[in-house]
Amino acid sequence: MDFEMLKKDKEFKYLYSRGKSFANKKLVMYYTYTKSDVPKIGISVSKKVGKAITRNYLRRIIKENLRNRQDLKKNINMIIIVRVGADDLDYRSMGKSLSHLFNKCKLTVNNKGDE
Repeated sequence: MDFEMLKKDKEFKYLYSRGKSFANKKLVMYYTYTKSDVPKIGISVSKKVGKAITRNYLRRIIKENLRNRQDLKKNINMIIIVRVGADDLDYRSMGKSLSHLFNKCKLTVNNKGDE
């Protein structure tokens, strides 16, 4: 899936105030629907999660998981927040955690619902 990154503070604040949120043990996600066909995604990893190497690693595996997904709806903007304690996640477990959130929010095209 192709996407753009949210970079401006204004965009983050809008999603925090107007977006719906869902969470699991490792991630929190805020999202809103938009008119655009290209989704915008922001990733937030606090310094409490770990050092810079760990935070950048988590950002990279989230981006790669999102690139490899083809079942997400196109008209969404979202922020993914990594919680403290998620520093032990690898690519596969991050993918499972993201899938859980997407199914919980019904953001997939096939709408599997809660699993």
